[in-house]
Amino acid sequence: MKIKITISFISLICLFLAGCADDYQESFTFSGTVEELDAQEEILVIKEHNNIYKGTRGGNVYEIPVGDVKRYNIGQNVEVTVFSNTDEDVWDVNHMNFDINIVKE
Repeated sequence: MKIKITISFISLICLFLAGCADDYQESFTFSGTVEELDAQEEILVIKEHNNIYKGTRGGNVYEIPVGDVKRYNIGQNVEVTVFSNTDEDVWDVNHMNFDINIVKE
C-alpha cells in the first residue's frame, strides 16, 4: 500500500512539473530591416520585408527585445525566427523567444 501511495505521489509531481514547463514552438520566420535601436530599453524595431515588393514598403513593424543592441545597426537586414509558448495569436514578448540572424548581402 505504501508503495502505491509513493508511486502515485511521484506521478502527480511529474505531471505537475510537465504542466509548468515552457515549451517554445516555432511560430513563424520573417525577414526585415532594423529601423530603430533603443539601447535603454534594449529593443530593436524591425520592419518586415513585404514579399511582393522585396522592400520595406507595406510590411509589419515588430518591437523585439534583445540582449545586446550594439550588435545591430539601423538599415541592417535580418531574419527573425519567432518562438512562442502559447497558442494565442497575439504579439506578447513575455511568451516569446527570438532568434535573430544578420543577413549578409
